[in-house]
Amino acid sequence: MKKVFSKKYIPLLGLIMLLPACSPETFEKENPDVTADDLIEGLAYTITPDASNPNLIHLESKMDKKYTPLWEHPMGRSQDSKVTLKMAFEGTYEVKFGVMTRGGAVYGDPATFDISEFHAAFVTGDMWDMLAGGAGNSKTWVPDNGNYGKKQGFYSCYDPSATYEDMVDDDGKGNWYPTGKTWWEPSNGDIGITEDDLNSFMTFSLEGKAGLKSHRYVNGQETVTEGLYNMNTDDHTISAIDVDFIYGEWATGKAVDFRTGFQILVLTEDQLMIANYRDEALSGEGRCIYCWNFVSKDYADNYVPVVEDPTPSLPDGWMDEVSQIVTTTLTWKLSSSSPFDWCNPDGSRKNYFSSYDDYPNDAKPANYVSDIAISLRSASNEYTLSLPDGSEIEGSYSMDADGFYTFDNGLSRYLIGGNNIYFGTADNNTLRLLGYEKKGTSVSELWFGIPEYNSEGKVSQYLAFHFEIETDTPVEVTYAALMQYFNTGWTFYGSNDVLISKEGNYTFTLSGSDSDPYGIFLDVYGVLADHPNTFLKIEGITVDGNNIPFDDDAIDRGTGDDPTTSRRYILNPWMDPPAFENPGAFAFGESIEVVINITFND
Repeated sequence: MKKVFSKKYIPLLGLIMLLPACSPETFEKENPDVTADDLIEGLAYTITPDASNPNLIHLESKMDKKYTPLWEHPMGRSQDSKVTLKMAFEGTYEVKFGVMTRGGAVYGDPATFDISEFHAAFVTGDMWDMLAGGAGNSKTWVPDNGNYGKKQGFYSCYDPSATYEDMVDDDGKGNWYPTGKTWWEPSNGDIGITEDDLNSFMTFSLEGKAGLKSHRYVNGQETVTEGLYNMNTDDHTISAIDVDFIYGEWATGKAVDFRTGFQILVLTEDQLMIANYRDEALSGEGRCIYCWNFVSKDYADNYVPVVEDPTPSLPDGWMDEVSQIVTTTLTWKLSSSSPFDWCNPDGSRKNYFSSYDDYPNDAKPANYVSDIAISLRSASNEYTLSLPDGSEIEGSYSMDADGFYTFDNGLSRYLIGGNNIYFGTADNNTLRLLGYEKKGTSVSELWFGIPEYNSEGKVSQYLAFHFEIETDTPVEVTYAALMQYFNTGWTFYGSNDVLISKEGNYTFTLSGSDSDPYGIFLDVYGVLADHPNTFLKIEGITVDGNNIPFDDDAIDRGTGDDPTTSRRYILNPWMDPPAFENPGAFAFGESIEVVINITFND
């Protein structure tokens, strides 16, 4: 779940305690200069049907501008001098008008107006269709329990400035949130959402009226309340009359009400997120948005959780473990006792064949399978496949984090069992590492597989090949080496890759150009793990073909970012005194060439 906490949650109790005490007289309100008898329709305010459309009702305050109007009407609450109501359904409706005075809010008696005809245009459009199913229909919404593949739960808390225009979807998954304005996305248990809350639901109707029916559960008992609602599609607001929207019971008493002041943050065919505001005075906390997350009942009833297809799961660090083995030129042979098996989509073996006799008659391994061998040289990412007929396939390979090995020239196709069991790669020249086994700290066995598919195109199983390390093969350890150059703007340039397998001289060449040298270093990766006394001696340095004089003993030597890496810092900007008093001598227009001599046991 996403949890983002804000200091705005903290009540200002300390500040309140520091305020000086005031006598009751200080806060005594003056007597109102307006009474309820002054707030009469036709005198203090007017209710006027539109001349061209009687379903449009204009409310207008006639009071002096020093008074803030307070309207309670079928579309909610307003404090504007002029308000226009869009009334789609026939019926008798009530308006209550008041003003804010020196002595507080004063309201007059309610007034009514009549709508005699249905006006479909006011409840037509995508938002009405998505909310209630369109004119003549109804639609039920249930709290998001966090298991519908949308939101994490029924409740979200957002910055009070958030609006529907801030909402973004998380890669189209239905996890909507306001960019940069998310305070907290708790699970239902984190915030105290109960089973009663999640069992509650509400139905929006456009069957003769904009009706709202609420089914709220408290202590396992259902209470049904009916009323009306009104939605303003222009400003994405919604309000209810005589009925509350469904909300989490824990929020009771922390907002002015759960009928008015709501905005629609998200409305789609199967998702509804409506929000009101936490009231500072009632809650004792700062203002924030209470967002209530729903899905349509039809969506909930038909939701089938998306189950990811199982895939082989390799342990953390598997690439390092396997790479530690293949940093040397080692040969892997197909096992003579159990050369192949079938594995489940998760990589687990199905049959655990351990000897020739274990295999069914139509899948007996060929007696030459151990003659199939593959050499992997990770330092150069090269491979050689040797086949029983004496032929070889050579090329380059790569591997990714999911265990896929890609062989650019493939691995041929060779019968290894029964009449139709072939060794080779998948059509895209890949094998997938399904698992491996170790002896001590060293990887000794590998299981590679090619997928087999069912009629739906999903992996049903793998044909897996079992390789064992060829322990009697002479080992030639190869170490990758690289020279890197960087300028004062921290732009890096790398030399050619150099593979070091024995003692002697090696040349590193950096091609290109740069006029602002800052540092140059040369690394031989992993060599100190096998040869802790490795010594790298600089034999020569040339820049654009010109020799650079140097004192090898003055040039920094040590270890790289990994303690098994031997490093020479040819140009070290942090060395004091520096090996080269004029770093500008390493500005180059064509190339820098460095020759080193490596000794493993100096």
